[in-house]
Amino acid sequence: MGNIFDFLLVNPMTNVLMLLYGLLFNQYVLAIIALTLIIRLVTLPLTLKQQISSFKMQAMQPQIKALQEKYKSDPQRLQAEMRKLGFNPLSGCLPLLIQFPILIALYQAIIRTLTVTPLSTLELGNHLYGFLPGLSTLVPIDSRFLLWDLGQPDPLFIIPIVVVVSTYFANKVMTPPTTDPTMRQTNQMMQLMMPLMFGFFMLSTPVGLGVYWIVSNLIGIVQYYVTKPTLDRARALHAVPAAGVTAGAAPAVQAEAAEKPLFEPPKSKVKAKSTGRVNRSASASKSGAKDGSSKSGKVTTTPQ
Repeated sequence: MGNIFDFLLVNPMTNVLMLLYGLLFNQYVLAIIALTLIIRLVTLPLTLKQQISSFKMQAMQPQIKALQEKYKSDPQRLQAEMRKLGFNPLSGCLPLLIQFPILIALYQAIIRTLTVTPLSTLELGNHLYGFLPGLSTLVPIDSRFLLWDLGQPDPLFIIPIVVVVSTYFANKVMTPPTTDPTMRQTNQMMQLMMPLMFGFFMLSTPVGLGVYWIVSNLIGIVQYYVTKPTLDRARALHAVPAAGVTAGAAPAVQAEAAEKPLFEPPKSKVKAKSTGRVNRSASASKSGAKDGSSKSGKVTTTPQ
């Protein structure tokens, strides 16, 4: 399995990174920035799909809660109604799961190219493609950048701090708003825990990985603002009204809403009108009875 992963992802990224390093004047930082930009552009459709799926799932929450309350004693019926509604819990996670191996492969490619020992230099030569001329002459690469050796951890702790700050702002900007209190609390916790976790991770990893993560966060923020009009349209399209049941609700939920009349007159007015009709008809019958009795009285009293 490891050989397949290397063959499909790690080796191609290693060679692309070395090729960019040679094209960009032997500047490894520029090679990391260029490769990060390429990966971000390739995975942009998946990122957009993931965010739009989160809007759809958020819009379905009121309807899902109604179905869960209605069919809490019938799990099979609940699953069937949720499928009719279009609920798919994996729709938001699938794009992320696809991007995850790409990030792991990039991580290994940076570790592999930042050779710090003679043995790692020999191993890098074994992973370079022979049909790409000149790559072997680039080994070993120049890993110096300003104050840092890109193949070593940062002794000044500047890169880990910048990773924490950039990750926090990237998560804050790109996390979609939610009206669910539980989801809001989870998002706030993740916005605090993830930057600290990555910052702690960067304390013992090469500076080159920290540079990649910082650049990836900055590109992600720029992508968000560039694609914001598309995301706003998607959010408005899947927005749920404050009250009522939407047209896309499940048939069972729509049936409950359809049973109630859209307008019901006040009961006091209906009672007053019906009472008035009864009184008028009663008075009319009484007057008719009196006329009839008077006429019949006249006939019986006619002299013979």
